Amino acid sequence: MNDKKSLSSIEKALQLLNCFSEKKFQMTAEDLARTTGIPKSSVFRMLATLEDYNYIKRTKTAHKTWYSLGFSLFEKGMMVHRQFNIRDYARSRMEELRNEWNLNIQLAVQDGHDALYIEQVPSWRPIQLYPAIGRRAPLYAASCPRTLLAYMGESERIAILHKAKWTKFTPATPAGIEETEKAIQQIIETGYSISRGELIEGTTGIAVPIFEPVTNNILAALSIAGLDTDFEKDELYYIKILKETAKEIQDSIKK
Repeated sequence: MNDKKSLSSIEKALQLLNCFSEKKFQMTAEDLARTTGIPKSSVFRMLATLEDYNYIKRTKTAHKTWYSLGFSLFEKGMMVHRQFNIRDYARSRMEELRNEWNLNIQLAVQDGHDALYIEQVPSWRPIQLYPAIGRRAPLYAASCPRTLLAYMGESERIAILHKAKWTKFTPATPAGIEETEKAIQQIIETGYSISRGELIEGTTGIAVPIFEPVTNNILAALSIAGLDTDFEKDELYYIKILKETAKEIQDSIKK
């Protein structure tokens, strides 16, 4: 199947899903064909595929077969809801970490080929070096972005790495796929990421993943960052507390 045919099929499937509303939460195949203008035979085929993936639910009555939206859409909707609300869950715990360590505490999510910083609790130190809310960084560079990269699906990660521009922000910025894949393997094995001077020289960042509690997919990355000299304790101490905090945030999302 060529790209145009694939796109056409996807568009038609989305047209079917968009037919449903609060007033029309159940429809027959005939209703859907009439509303979209898609041939009924094609409607039946697409409904069968959508049902296989739980995007459509089929209910038979004595005289008709009805279709409604499936629970996969509910699940995906809850994932989006949690991602938008994770700032609320995380903010108080991020403030506690800042108060204890006087380091920059950051929260980032994936947005396309970038990490998007959606929350930050800055340190009280006079020099502020790290991204403000709304700033972006490439997924291959620094601890928080690379944590997001490590835990996404393999095919998506490979596609992102092959399209990366590999901008060298400092001499320590990863230079290519092989170097980044080695770092990713270490993140997966240890459950955390450390970067040293990859975006700004003389700085350190430590990040851990936060997972979506239902699907266990990566939801966000939580990190601490500052000048190398700002880190007053052993790195393993920070990592232990960061992991515990990430788990607390995950547990609060479940409730």
